[in-house]
Amino acid sequence: MRVLLAVPLFMIAAMAFAQQGDRAGEAQPPLPATLEIPPAPPLDPADALGTFTVPRGLRVELAAAEPLVIAPVAMDIGLDGRLWVVEMPTYMNDVDGSRELEPTGRIVILEDTDQDGRMDTRTVFLDELVLPRAVTLVEGGALIVAPPNLLLALDTNGDDRADVTAVVDDSFAGLQSPEHAGNGLRYGMDNWLHCAQHPWEYRFDEGELERRAVPPHGQWGLTADAWDRWYYTPNSYPLLMDIVDKHIVAMNPNQHDARGVYMHLPADLQVHASRINPGVNRGYQAATLNDDYTLRNFTAACGPVIYLDTVLGSEYEGDAFICEPSGNTVEHRNLMPRGAQPPQARRERGIGAVLASTDERFRPVHAAVGSDGGLYVLDMYRGILQHKIFMTSFLRKQVLERNLQSPIDRGRIWRLVPDDSNTRSLPNVADASLESLVALLANRNGTMRLLAQRQLVSMKDPESIPLLEALVLDNEDPLARAHALWTLDGMDQLDVNVLTQAFLDDEPLLRSQAMRISGRHVDNPGILEHLLLSLHDSDTTVRRHAAGALAGAENSQVVSELAAALDRTSHDDVLRTLVVAGVRDEEVLLLEELAWQEHWTDETEHRRKLLASIARSAMRSSSSEQRVRLMELLASLPLEQDWMTRAMAEQVVEAQRLRTGSPRSIELEEAPFDWEARLEEQGDVAGGLLQLIDTHMNWPGRPGYVPRVETAGLGPAEAALVERGAELYVHCTGCHQATGAGLRGFYPPLVDSDLVLGAPEPLVAILVHGIEGLMTIRGVHYNQQMPPAPFPADEDIAAIASYVRTAWTNDAEVVNADLVASVRKATSGQRGPWSMKSLKKAFPSLP
Repeated sequence: MRVLLAVPLFMIAAMAFAQQGDRAGEAQPPLPATLEIPPAPPLDPADALGTFTVPRGLRVELAAAEPLVIAPVAMDIGLDGRLWVVEMPTYMNDVDGSRELEPTGRIVILEDTDQDGRMDTRTVFLDELVLPRAVTLVEGGALIVAPPNLLLALDTNGDDRADVTAVVDDSFAGLQSPEHAGNGLRYGMDNWLHCAQHPWEYRFDEGELERRAVPPHGQWGLTADAWDRWYYTPNSYPLLMDIVDKHIVAMNPNQHDARGVYMHLPADLQVHASRINPGVNRGYQAATLNDDYTLRNFTAACGPVIYLDTVLGSEYEGDAFICEPSGNTVEHRNLMPRGAQPPQARRERGIGAVLASTDERFRPVHAAVGSDGGLYVLDMYRGILQHKIFMTSFLRKQVLERNLQSPIDRGRIWRLVPDDSNTRSLPNVADASLESLVALLANRNGTMRLLAQRQLVSMKDPESIPLLEALVLDNEDPLARAHALWTLDGMDQLDVNVLTQAFLDDEPLLRSQAMRISGRHVDNPGILEHLLLSLHDSDTTVRRHAAGALAGAENSQVVSELAAALDRTSHDDVLRTLVVAGVRDEEVLLLEELAWQEHWTDETEHRRKLLASIARSAMRSSSSEQRVRLMELLASLPLEQDWMTRAMAEQVVEAQRLRTGSPRSIELEEAPFDWEARLEEQGDVAGGLLQLIDTHMNWPGRPGYVPRVETAGLGPAEAALVERGAELYVHCTGCHQATGAGLRGFYPPLVDSDLVLGAPEPLVAILVHGIEGLMTIRGVHYNQQMPPAPFPADEDIAAIASYVRTAWTNDAEVVNADLVASVRKATSGQRGPWSMKSLKKAFPSLP
């Protein structure tokens, strides 16, 4: 129960004030009385079309509108050119979201039967859904995210209506907070379905669903570039990305300092609105709006897409389009390569927004590249965008005064195309021959490439194998060859000899794909040999993907080579992340390989940091054997390598809080070999750190040993308090995960947090008043704002604090309501949220 319902404390979303998004002590000054806000009446599609501004050489067309489509939030494109659209009509049906949980969501199929470029038929494939948020096509039907479930909906009689529906996964949260819930299901070149803000990704093959764990980062929407690198939009920042496969990083949860996933792109943050945007949730804050009342920077970035075609012009190929519904724009950013690092996302050629409207009700939330090369934009078309649990009184007042609540039965799909006389429509290639499907893998359009690949993988026709192998071996386009390799792999028909040819290719991007594919084939001796050789590749990205593939190998076979690779590039934290990902609960094996290399007697900063990072992961392991081996390693290193001992021992001290007033005992199953003899011989090893560790170590047979007792539970009153805390936290799991790990760089973790596990008074003070500004937790910077807890009763504050102090691996004492009342009285003079500076001033004992 604790694991499932745990929610990080620092970012509780709601408050017990006039509006849940209000912050205690924060003034919300009204807009100037002299400000003339343009009216925002609901426009019919023809009038709305006239409100757009687009770059020279492009024009916007209407592809669909109400009543054909209502409140569209996501879509998938079929091989037959039809659109499968997710409709979410009850999202914020009024300013209070009073009917949000009514089952009125739908999956509809839109078709352009006369090929004039505009959808003209609508078929409801599946209805009576509550806040659905994703759809992807599979053989015979679709997979649909309808929280908490992932549904498999099949049409068995060909009438375009689901007649068989089954729950195939039930791990999707988000009914309470639609803005912070799993979504996506985007098909990747690797044949997996990728999600944002969800701890799993999926593969559906021959009627069976497979899933693998991933870090649950992102917010609404995700997209991939041509080489299957994934990008995310966390509202206030335009793009973050994974430069390595995130499922590999997730293989070792002991590693809390992972690198290579959810990385910021150096980016231009400015929004390029064509109308004033006073109706933004925190528009009263000085930094939110420009002097002319247009939105200054991203605040609702979502639904991104990388443009993989040249129809709009070759200058747009590979660029990012990012929906910004608060600013009524679709922003444009050039992705400028930076080698092995994330590209820059910059505004070049004077094009900030590729689509901007003067209509306040234009709400773009999802962008996609059509198989016709057009840019498709899903427009919810409504006044209210902000969800009720974040809405401020400032925004509510505008919604009511300017009648932005209704209507909610509108919706549009716009298409950006070249400004010429051509009529474009989505092509129907559902009946394409095998030869044609294979040829489409070399198509310039990225959507078409993936449609063809998905179809070939689904068909698994043996006659396609020689065609695909010929494409791999003979085609000059490395991207087409990569698609062919992944298609063969998805069909389980990839010949090792064909794969090894890609290992030797001149194009490093293709070699990288060969590494990624090889992760499924590390048990093949020939593949394993090629991967080990690739650790010496001249290209950084290739080396990283080789290390990622080797994460699935038997550690005893590869640890020496992996340690050598780390030695050669000890500065590469991404490579280190991937290597450590593969040695879960065997981290000490890697430390031993590094520590006993002859040339490692000399200390360098990179070596010291590398050892410290791996030692931290080893200390988080649940394996007692790992801890014993780590202590044995610390005791065995000679005096000339004392810097190594110190670097690793320091992590033991920090992990167990041995310098604090509440140190954690180090429980071992047996005595570390030669530990006591080493301390007797030399008591000041690593500056006395081993002596400090020794005073807190415990093992059977040691004088004074007392076995650690696992209690069955708390007392009745305390247990009830913690259970109440779990109930209160369920509404926040969409933001901060049930594991308490938070979202790295955005939402701080509760697990192993000094603010949670230390003295309870600062924790309670944060709950009562909130906190904002920069804070650093376990070496990671966070700068999100947390409002006060939305529960006025001292008993509820005590319940929340008690829950988070006892959940997961946390083992602090519970908090009672009397302590909460005392803290509330003592801090009654606090106005607004704490900063870390003011919190430390009020509570000097904070570290």
